[in-house]
Amino acid sequence: MPDWKKLVRKRLFKLGLASSTTEEVIAELAFHLEETYQHAVTNGLTQRPAIKIALQEVGDWHVLATEVERARTEESCMNYRTKSLWLPALITLFGASISLAATQFIGLQPRLVWFAGMGMTFYWPWLASLPVFGAVGAYMSRRAAGQTPMRLAAGLSPAIVMLIVMLLILPWGLFLDGFHFFRLVRFGLGLINWVGIPAASLLLGSLPFLRGNNRTAEMNR
Repeated sequence: MPDWKKLVRKRLFKLGLASSTTEEVIAELAFHLEETYQHAVTNGLTQRPAIKIALQEVGDWHVLATEVERARTEESCMNYRTKSLWLPALITLFGASISLAATQFIGLQPRLVWFAGMGMTFYWPWLASLPVFGAVGAYMSRRAAGQTPMRLAAGLSPAIVMLIVMLLILPWGLFLDGFHFFRLVRFGLGLINWVGIPAASLLLGSLPFLRGNNRTAEMNR
């Protein structure tokens, strides 16, 4: 059995790529060659012709090494975003949603505040719980070496999702009901009620975890 890693490293060294190519890339290329070699042997070829076929499969070593390195880098970036943004944001959103559902389930009534003849509802127990979830999201993002914008987005994710939903609803509502000034005022109050105030509560919990050295985040990427 050929030592494919040694063979790949030797070929890349001749092209001047070995110093910039990681061991993971070398292992990936070696695995590709070994698969081709094993397939050729299974089809009845002896060792020398099987090795020749495997090497012919590579074609351009420079292009292959570049493609493998690019794929691995993209995968690394995807894992980084998942751990530092999407997962913390999802947990924060889920926690805030469960808290609101629990508040409604146990029968806690919202405080109704009237403004210009229009009512705004405030679930004070729910709003009081949001700093905890904002802190959890920002902390998880910071622990995964997320940069400050990622930590902020993770901590404010429930308010961001609600903002997106409301911005999608507004054009549809105007299309169905027609343009009306008081509808816009009501929409503005809804933004304050369900986006602005919750965002402030989430930010309160996120703030302690927004600080940190972003160089660490870059190194961990």
